Amino acid sequence: MSLPMPSVRITEDCMEAYMTVPPTGTPEKYTVEYLTEVLHLNHVKIGILSDSLQKIVDNNIYNKEVLVAKGAEAKDGADGYFEYLFDTDLSQKPIVQKDGSVDYKNIKMIELVEAGQDIAIYHPGTAGTNGYNLAAQFKLAKRGAELPPLKGTGFERLEDGITYRATIGGKITELNNRVNIFQVHEVFGDVDLSTGNIDFNGDVIIHGNVLDGMTVKATGTVTIDKVVESAFVEGKKGVILRGGVLGKSGAKVRSKGNISAQFIEYADVKTEGDIDADSFLDSRVYAGGKIKLNGRKGCIVGGAAHAVRGIEAREIGNAVGANTEVSVGVHREVFDQIQMITRQAKDDGSQLLRIEEGLVQFETVMRQKGLSFRDDPRRMALVKEKVRLSAQIAGRREELNTLQQVVSASSSACILVVKNVYPGVKVSVDEQTIQVKESQRAVEFKKHMGRIGMFNVGYTSK
Repeated sequence: MSLPMPSVRITEDCMEAYMTVPPTGTPEKYTVEYLTEVLHLNHVKIGILSDSLQKIVDNNIYNKEVLVAKGAEAKDGADGYFEYLFDTDLSQKPIVQKDGSVDYKNIKMIELVEAGQDIAIYHPGTAGTNGYNLAAQFKLAKRGAELPPLKGTGFERLEDGITYRATIGGKITELNNRVNIFQVHEVFGDVDLSTGNIDFNGDVIIHGNVLDGMTVKATGTVTIDKVVESAFVEGKKGVILRGGVLGKSGAKVRSKGNISAQFIEYADVKTEGDIDADSFLDSRVYAGGKIKLNGRKGCIVGGAAHAVRGIEAREIGNAVGANTEVSVGVHREVFDQIQMITRQAKDDGSQLLRIEEGLVQFETVMRQKGLSFRDDPRRMALVKEKVRLSAQIAGRREELNTLQQVVSASSSACILVVKNVYPGVKVSVDEQTIQVKESQRAVEFKKHMGRIGMFNVGYTSK
């Protein structure tokens, strides 16, 4: 007695096979071997799911389509990658805590390593898994791509070929799988007459105070754990003042990057970036980016604060009428400077055109008369002037582009006060100024239809 022939359906991509088994109509049962043979007759060579066939047999699954064979997709190998054993995601901003306080202690602009410390491990690419269809046609997987050895300075590659170790201590940076370790100047105490002034090509970390009359300069970042007194501090890439500035009207802080400080009192602070702090007191503060005072105090009391891109604070001024000025946007001088540079660049361009015409005349005479004027003093003077003017025009264009970016960044600048603005505060947006005459809560000052407007943003008790 022969068993009925099950039907087999194979998907178009030849990756799956489904079987439908009819009842035998007799006491005789199907076997896994028989069903496997049926699959072979239907050109299913590999990928047979024996467990599925066994279930059909054990459970008498009739007249129901069951998946009985399955191919495998090729899985390409994973690419090689570097695992960095140091922090590559540094916090550039202070963290606002749930209670409203701001954590200035854990701002981290640089990562330090020690000589002999492992800094990276390379994980090679994997081979991947080949794929196949039911007809035993194989698809080869691609092996994961390998990365070239780590490049940079201040470290070595160990004999195992995958471990990288620092050879010097200092600041470590990573960008696009390039690692550099730079020496850092570290002071484990105060900067005073015993240490002398600091002028360092790199980053400076001071674990104490910077006392009256001292100077700290760095081409990188400056981090000061305690207080800056009446001193000068400049970190071209950024400044972190964990203990703040108590300047006695003599402190100056300068940067092209961002500045973060616990507080700024009686100081002159200027940066092309942003400023984050908890409070300003009787200080002159300028930011080419934004000013944010978002700690528990979050206040500006006395002095003047200007930010090109906007100011956010909890309170401005105080109840006794401290003379406080806040301003955002760009001043008229910036637009005047743009017009002046544009005019100068135009004049330089006209002069350059005349010089180029003179040089063309020399070339024409040389071709017509067969003479050489290459070393003629008049021609050489024109060539030198052409080089000078070309460099000057390029410099003016770069300066003009910088000023235009400032204007663009200031287009939506506003002053947002979360809580109180007190009477007597002077508020300026671009060239327009108003004086606050009555206490205001939760307001925003910004340009509206060409004039300064004051808009309510909803009071918060935080």
